[in-house]
Amino acid sequence: MSLRPGTRLRGRNSTCEVIVVKGSDGPAVLMCAGAEMLAPGATQAAAEPADGPSILLGKRYTDDESGIEVLCTKAGPGPLTVDSRELTQKAAKALPASD
Repeated sequence: MSLRPGTRLRGRNSTCEVIVVKGSDGPAVLMCAGAEMLAPGATQAAAEPADGPSILLGKRYTDDESGIEVLCTKAGPGPLTVDSRELTQKAAKALPASD
């Protein structure tokens, strides 16, 4: 599946939902808690409920190698992975001092 900016995805075995901020040029599979993420309207057999590290609401997660960046719109257990690499939480930019 090609991940395009604006694409909404939900976990099959997690309550996690994300929206793609920066996509990939080629095909990529975004997974949450070991299962491929699906479009919100897609129906597929549910997998086993997961118990992994929490994906936090409002945080951005990135993969430096592929350039993929997603924003969490609903928290849930993870981890988020793409091509067997775990996405890392993006750090906030430091604001300039107001002295």
